Amino acid sequence: MKQRQEAAKSIQRELKEMQKSRSHSKEMIRQKEEALQQAMDIPKEYWAPPEKGLLDKLVSIRKQSFIDGQVEDTSDNLKKDNRIKVMKDAFQGMQPPSQCNPKSDSSKSKASQATASPELLNLLKRLGLERYYPRKMGTEDFHIIHQTSVHNSQPSKDSELPFYFLQRLLTVDYEVRYLTCKEASKPGVVPTPNTSGEEHEPSDSFDDFLSDLDKGAPESASRESHVHPMDLQMAIFHCADDFMRQYLSSKLAFCQFALPLLVPNPGTSQIEFPLWSLSQIKKSWTGTVKLGEQTRNSSHNNKLIYQAEMPIVSFLRIGSSPSSSKSQLLNALLSRKKHDTFFHRHCEGSTKDCFLMKGVVEISWYLPRGSDDDSFNGPVAFCNLHGDARDHEPQLQFLREISAVNVVLVSELDQSNEKGRKFLHDLWQSQRPLVCLFTEKESIAAGRSSQNVRIGIKNRNEAELVGELKKNIRDLVEGSSTLVSLNACLSTARQHGFLVDEDAEACVTAKETAIKLVNLLKKEKLSEIKSQLLPLQGKLWYKWCEKDKELTRLQEKGSKSIEHHRSQIESEKSAIRQEQLSKAFPLNQLMKTVLDFLQSQPDNTKKFFLQWMKIFMDDISDRLDELKTEYHQLWSQILASKKNNENNNLKTQLLKKLDALSNEINDSSIGLEHILREVGQIYEALESTNSKVKCFIKLPEIAANLMVLGYPIELMDGDASYVPLQWIGAVFDRLIEKLGDKRVFVLSVLGIQSTGKSTLLNAMFGLQFNVSAGRCTRGAFMQLIKVDEKLQQDLNFDYLLVVDTEGLRAIEMANKQSLNHDNELATFVIGIGNMTLINIFGENPSEMQDVLQIAVQAFLRMKQVNLSPGCLFVHQNVGEITAKEQNMEGQRRLQEKLDEMTVTAAQQEFCDITCFSDIIRFDVKTHIHYFAHLWEGNPPMAPPNPTYSQNVQELKSKILQAAKKESHSSVLRLSSLKVRISDLWNALLNENFVFSFKNSVEIAAYKKLETAFSQWTWQLRSHILDLQMKLENKVRNGELGKVTTEHLEKLVQESSDAITKNMETFFSEDRDHEILIQWKCSTELKLKELRESLLAETRRKCEKLIEVKKSQSKLDERKSEYENELLRKSREVALFLKGQKLGESELRNRFNSIWKQWVAAVSSAAPPLEQVDIDVDIENVLLEHFRESNIVKQILNLYQNNTFSLDIEKHVSKKKGFRIFSKSLDDADENSMQRITDSIIMRVKANIEKKEKDKMDYSQTFIHELLNEVEEGMNSVPTTANYSFNKDYRIDLSLYLCRMAAERFKDMHAAFRKANDPVVYLESKREDFFKCFQISCQGASCITTFADFLCSKIAPALRHAIYEKTALDIARDVQNKLPDFRGNRSTLEYYMLKFLAEEEKFENFKHYLNAPGDFLNNYIKTKVETYCLDKNRRLEMFLRECLSRYYESIKSAVFASTTVVKDRKDRKDKISLWLDEFCRALGDVLNLPRSDLKGIEHQEITDVEFLNNAMTKAMSPVMYDLRKEFEEACMSSFERQPHTIVAEQFAGCQEQCPFCGAVCTNTMPNHDGDHRVVFHRPQLLRGYRWHKTENLVIDICSNDVSSDCLFRIREDRWIPYKKYRDAGPPYSTWSILPDPSMQAYWKWFVSSFRTQLEHHYNGKFHGKGEIPASWHTVTKQNALAELEKC
Repeated sequence: MKQRQEAAKSIQRELKEMQKSRSHSKEMIRQKEEALQQAMDIPKEYWAPPEKGLLDKLVSIRKQSFIDGQVEDTSDNLKKDNRIKVMKDAFQGMQPPSQCNPKSDSSKSKASQATASPELLNLLKRLGLERYYPRKMGTEDFHIIHQTSVHNSQPSKDSELPFYFLQRLLTVDYEVRYLTCKEASKPGVVPTPNTSGEEHEPSDSFDDFLSDLDKGAPESASRESHVHPMDLQMAIFHCADDFMRQYLSSKLAFCQFALPLLVPNPGTSQIEFPLWSLSQIKKSWTGTVKLGEQTRNSSHNNKLIYQAEMPIVSFLRIGSSPSSSKSQLLNALLSRKKHDTFFHRHCEGSTKDCFLMKGVVEISWYLPRGSDDDSFNGPVAFCNLHGDARDHEPQLQFLREISAVNVVLVSELDQSNEKGRKFLHDLWQSQRPLVCLFTEKESIAAGRSSQNVRIGIKNRNEAELVGELKKNIRDLVEGSSTLVSLNACLSTARQHGFLVDEDAEACVTAKETAIKLVNLLKKEKLSEIKSQLLPLQGKLWYKWCEKDKELTRLQEKGSKSIEHHRSQIESEKSAIRQEQLSKAFPLNQLMKTVLDFLQSQPDNTKKFFLQWMKIFMDDISDRLDELKTEYHQLWSQILASKKNNENNNLKTQLLKKLDALSNEINDSSIGLEHILREVGQIYEALESTNSKVKCFIKLPEIAANLMVLGYPIELMDGDASYVPLQWIGAVFDRLIEKLGDKRVFVLSVLGIQSTGKSTLLNAMFGLQFNVSAGRCTRGAFMQLIKVDEKLQQDLNFDYLLVVDTEGLRAIEMANKQSLNHDNELATFVIGIGNMTLINIFGENPSEMQDVLQIAVQAFLRMKQVNLSPGCLFVHQNVGEITAKEQNMEGQRRLQEKLDEMTVTAAQQEFCDITCFSDIIRFDVKTHIHYFAHLWEGNPPMAPPNPTYSQNVQELKSKILQAAKKESHSSVLRLSSLKVRISDLWNALLNENFVFSFKNSVEIAAYKKLETAFSQWTWQLRSHILDLQMKLENKVRNGELGKVTTEHLEKLVQESSDAITKNMETFFSEDRDHEILIQWKCSTELKLKELRESLLAETRRKCEKLIEVKKSQSKLDERKSEYENELLRKSREVALFLKGQKLGESELRNRFNSIWKQWVAAVSSAAPPLEQVDIDVDIENVLLEHFRESNIVKQILNLYQNNTFSLDIEKHVSKKKGFRIFSKSLDDADENSMQRITDSIIMRVKANIEKKEKDKMDYSQTFIHELLNEVEEGMNSVPTTANYSFNKDYRIDLSLYLCRMAAERFKDMHAAFRKANDPVVYLESKREDFFKCFQISCQGASCITTFADFLCSKIAPALRHAIYEKTALDIARDVQNKLPDFRGNRSTLEYYMLKFLAEEEKFENFKHYLNAPGDFLNNYIKTKVETYCLDKNRRLEMFLRECLSRYYESIKSAVFASTTVVKDRKDRKDKISLWLDEFCRALGDVLNLPRSDLKGIEHQEITDVEFLNNAMTKAMSPVMYDLRKEFEEACMSSFERQPHTIVAEQFAGCQEQCPFCGAVCTNTMPNHDGDHRVVFHRPQLLRGYRWHKTENLVIDICSNDVSSDCLFRIREDRWIPYKKYRDAGPPYSTWSILPDPSMQAYWKWFVSSFRTQLEHHYNGKFHGKGEIPASWHTVTKQNALAELEKC
């Protein structure tokens, strides 16, 4: 052991000396290093690679190893394990970055890592990429919105480098090539001081300063601490999967960087040929060809670069060339500005070692732009083999085979080397031209062969050298016939045994399918592919769109009504869909294969397939570029002819030709979006025809999957300029299934055509929107981007949805209503966007005005419908100096222009707004972003401008910071966004967007509030009803003589506070709380009003009871005197008889014998009751109320008319007409009049019945109440009714009611007199007095009789209380259990309509239409009764449960009273005290006045405790009788019916639509905002007929508002339905929006009950009133299905 230690120390000293002196060869040092590692017992697999210095890697080892003598452990194995661990740690890097989530953990990649060298593993760990190796990183691993997107920052450690590299590459910032990270903990390039003594000696002399210049710095001093930029790039490349590599290559190519063509695997000797990664790169160039001596012909090309045939020039190096860099030479050849296409040793961040680039062949292209200063006349590919060619023979052989010219750098030493000389000889001998660059020669004579060129490059002027080299290569290339495409190199690569990425199974499968499909396409003529293979999206789809739009512009045609027009359009739409289906099925081979493939294959295969389809479909659309060129030339010719005022015939011919050309361009444009569009059309056709084809349900899933995978999906069809709402809705539904209902921030872009909108979005977020030349976006596309989970909390959304749109003012749309199209597009994308980028390009004032005018009008429309999207202006292609020095002036001009446009737009939209900042939040200083030119020079060889990339990052940061401040309510979830898209598009289809816009998201939130409000009000109402019962009992029991509002407030405070807390939680925590907040104040106010109203009602009822009790107090006192006198006499006799054992019959005989004497004696002193003349009272009140001249005569005849008959001629005044059809009174009006009359009579009778039940005495106020009921009933006639009641009606009805009431008032008074006559009253109490007499006689043995007497008093009170409480319990239960009553008023309306349809009885419908309020009450009554009286007999259960609770209360009161009294020895009147306590305990439970128990309070019962048992026994028969009664109970047993309690809760708003009579379904009475209903109805249901005909009006007002029809108010004023609000109230208080739905319910009703309706409304369904044929096809199932959706 010691020997090895000494040997290791000795070797280490020698190594230090050798490295200091630098006089030894590398091989000698390497041998010493190996000896040291062997002496240290380090396993060979962990030995340092030869190219790295050993000592640097052993810093940590030296601190721990036995070499320095610091380890004393005697266990060799332990030492060995420790050394291995230390060495492993020395080779490990940083942990993976937190932002990356690999597809699999490191345990799964151990096999792969085993093949990687320790140096590669060290680098991967340092970069945090080891878990992605090999090829496990996909675009989804970094393609997210990350924190760095919000705040621009720099990497702080090596593990952050990959993410920062990818993020900056995403923004096409070519400076990413120089990204490094010098960590603070690293020593950097600062030399490490030598600790030896001699190194510390001062060096003052100049000779010392200049001495030892040949000595190198210590290794640690010159060692770079950062990762080589190309190692970073290649490490990511090795970790990237196929699609990530493709993405990398595309972005690198955009930055004009060289791309990997041959890549050696760093862990094996295998070489990859990554052709797939290059397959998406498309380049444009203009080549030149000499014709003769002088003429040159230019040809423009736009091709996928891997398919383009061109000469390849390969640059190789034999040996080392410290003075020359072939990469630098290549850069000079490719770019005059020497852009670093190939990374070289002098680039920023370069280090001495870059081990991942050794043997890599990179490729780049020179592409001419068709100018005289082009370096080459055509495209040329340049390949660069990194490293010594002698070490990479496979790569060299491959390049020799594919190259047109080989360029070799060679030094004098290396050319004499045997291996180098052989390689050079082989190149010289080959048929391909050779250019030899001699690094140590200044000038060389020209060779004998023109094929092989020799050039000396030592000390040469760079420009001269590059010029000579360029000329030679150009000449050699032009003379060569070797033109190859990279695609053609595949076979060569396979022959050499290279790995080809395209040979992956998934790629091959996808490619084969794609080729098969493209061959199908190629069989058709380009312009006929769509019509033949994609037939659904052509003329049929355009025609359907036209018909759909026509629905928003309905017209009366001849004798046909609006509904006929609508029905006809719907039929035509349906026929088009059927025709589409006939063309779609059976599916053609193209669509069948596409659908099968996308549904059956894994995600990776699908992605390959889509890419191959895109590639191949681009190929077959080559002719499109020619057509577009021809189109632009023709357009220029038309503009010139207009300018020159040429004859109209020529212009007409040119325009026709232009239209034909435009159609051909449209037909010839074929891409993936068209195939997916066809899928959408198949789905819509199947959906709209209710097809039973099951597979169609999966179609939206295809598009949803693609969105999740990161592909853009078409939102608006670019050809038809239409949004397929059913398809988009279904795609969103599937997205929600996959991702959940996530919150989405929508960013949209708007600008003139070809101004770089898509390029900007792609650079900002790494998207895949089409940006190829000549392939401008059509319509609108959307793409999802995920937000990093950590950032989701800050931004309050989960995904960013980016919407890219076609350009405004497109030339192709010039003759196709361009302005309207642009306005629709702008309104749509601004409406769905939380933020819109308004893209302005260059300084063209005309273009700026165009885009600003369109955008301002769209934002103004948003303001008018209460949407508030944000905007940022992006001014592209602005010179940097201009942007910085003159941006203040530019901002001022833009602000002025915006304000000017705002005034113009406001005038068009008829609103009063004067500046742009009144429309949206806009700050001219922060909301305008100036962008530099995209290119740094002239394309196609210009790289992107780094300033542009910086501008992109700044804008991205600004967008996300603005998004962070966005209110919760405006950031919608996917489900709400789907609805918003539908709302916006439906409103846009109408001529008046603002009028037609329906904010369904807001409506849904309001419905949710209505449901919550209904629950809160029910909690409050039920609590107060409970309280009311308790208070009424206390009043009746004499325990409460005064009720104040303050007292009531205290009693409900706790419950009210709980409701308020629930409400606060709802408004602050509900997911729509920011939408709901606008109604918070009004909701609080309504709850407060309801509470005050309920409390006022409670107080009123209590005060009325108190008043009644007070009014009877004198009578009660007199009764009490009678009772006391009789009780006194009774006790006197009882005392006399006490002790005598008399039976009950003897006692009763004794009692009866003296009873009549007592009653006569007591009542003789009673004063006579006051006489009342009710007839005189009625006459006086009527005379005072009416004051009519002939009223006296009518009053005198009061008792002659026993009935009231409604006389329309006498009692009704007709109103003026309001529409083109007559307002003459019909059956519906007569029904309404009769209903109101019956209602008045019914309410008066109910009021009298209530007074009779309460056994009240007659009062003159009753007559005033009756007359007020008549007034209220007359005022209940709707303002929209065709009639009103006149004064004759009021008088006649009042007189009739007074006559009817007079008799009942007389009976009531007589009953009251009788009930309060002393003799009658005392006789009614005879049995009670006997019981008291009996108890007094029996003395202590009367405890059972006492209990029986008490229970006889409890029984009626208990029965009354049970029915009162059970009514409330039932109301509570149905509220919770029946779905009809669980929601809001709209929910109840749905269940009523459903009930009507299921019952299918015309009488029910008639009741609903004629008396909606009465029907509502009846419906609730029916539902409650059915619930209580069905086979489960719930009513009995409710009553029994309530009885049990009350019984427990009585038992508790008995026990508590006994407990209090039993120990009161100070009281002799224990029974009186016991009764006091007992009545107090039940004071708010039962109506049991203490005064009713006076007869037994003086009893001498000593065993008070025995009362518990006695009361239990006495209550048993009471309980038994009640249970027996409950078995046969029915709803009539309730004094207050349960259904009336529920009905009060659902009273809601009772306003009716002024056109169709539909009742507003708002839950809140006196609600804020407009009245609205879910479905409006045909107007015949109000009895309307067309003017001077019997023809019923079938028009529905929600369709009328989409038509050009008028209605009339007053005699001479006609108002368009589209402007119905101009008619003022009640019209203006309603929101009647165009309804695109089927409106099936009322159509089914009208067609099903045609005969009954004709009879009921005395009309015919003829002429304009004829029922459309399509209505007859609507089934009840259709009607119910549509109800379900609402």
